[in-house]
Amino acid sequence: MPNEFWNLTFHEFWCIQKGKNDRFEMLQRFEWERVRWLACINLQPHTKKGQNLTPQKLCKFEWEKTKTEIDTEKQRERANYINKKYDKLRQNGE
Repeated sequence: MPNEFWNLTFHEFWCIQKGKNDRFEMLQRFEWERVRWLACINLQPHTKKGQNLTPQKLCKFEWEKTKTEIDTEKQRERANYINKKYDKLRQNGE
């Protein structure tokens, strides 16, 4: 509804948009994994005897690679900084 849209804060809008983007990305990942699995099934008869072909050996996606460790202290500092900026903006708008 337009009235609900215009009453959203930027943060609420951003959360809704991020949720929609995450859902779209998840659906795309499922499709890519399905295609990889089909490719593996189709190539299996053509591999050498005793060789085990898996979808992960065929192609490794970016989201499957090991992720670097997240620095929680750095994230906490960034969140505090953003909260202070948001509070200042809200105070200036009143």
